[in-house]
Amino acid sequence: MSEISDHNKKLVEDFFMLLSNGSQKYLDFYTEESIIWTAGQNAIGGTRSKSEVIGFAKNVLDAFPEGISFNVVNLIAENDCVAAEVEGSAIHVSGKPYNNKYHFLLKIKDNKILELKEYMDTQLAAKVLLGE
Repeated sequence: MSEISDHNKKLVEDFFMLLSNGSQKYLDFYTEESIIWTAGQNAIGGTRSKSEVIGFAKNVLDAFPEGISFNVVNLIAENDCVAAEVEGSAIHVSGKPYNNKYHFLLKIKDNKILELKEYMDTQLAAKVLLGE
């Protein structure tokens, strides 16, 4: 494996660690040009810029008073791309458990996340987050 791939895997691990810790420093991993895409044909899904993610992510994270724990299960990296299998666990403000499984595809450039694609159980997300 290349040094670049190893470095990018570490960057992704650090990103999810900060996100799990509730630190806003995870936003420092994005640039103003970053694109964040989430699967789903509802209010959760879509393409957002860094500035759009700031407000959106705050609303989502605020729905979990004790935070969301993200456990990185597997990472595969090649050049500037990292695929991450992640399991999340949390308790929603409603008291409902929210244990989702994710696949993220991240494109890294100059030690920043240029692109993030998030795939998950969108039906569970809509059920818990949107009350659908």
